Amino acid sequence: MGRSASQSSPTIGNKKAPNRRPSPKGPVKLVTGIYFSVLICTTIGLVMLSSGRMTVGGVPLPIVISFLNDQTARDAYFSGKKTKLHDRLDDMGIEEQMKNFYRPQIPDEAKLDQHIHQILYERTGYVGEQYSVNAQGLLVLKD
Repeated sequence: MGRSASQSSPTIGNKKAPNRRPSPKGPVKLVTGIYFSVLICTTIGLVMLSSGRMTVGGVPLPIVISFLNDQTARDAYFSGKKTKLHDRLDDMGIEEQMKNFYRPQIPDEAKLDQHIHQILYERTGYVGEQYSVNAQGLLVLKD
């Protein structure tokens, strides 16, 4: 009868310290989760790119890419030379490419032209000769 409670029951008094080693399946699950997340994001990105309808600030992605590949256009944009940039974009046919992109949604040529110039104004700060900027920052046709 002289036994203490800790000696009488090995399961109660002599508890083993819990195993603190991480499960070998933990890193595998993490890597698998990361892999599938990257795979899903890549697939969604490829579908969006292949659709040809993706824009950046209203500018179609293929036009953004062609702009970024053109040294003269990049230099003019980043140095703030609005007229030089406009002339270079005109040489590259950017305005016409944008019109072709938006024409199915905006069939009225006058509204289409204004929409394209508004996008270009917002991105470059250049105001076309036939437009002026109102107090709200919108382009309006000159009289």
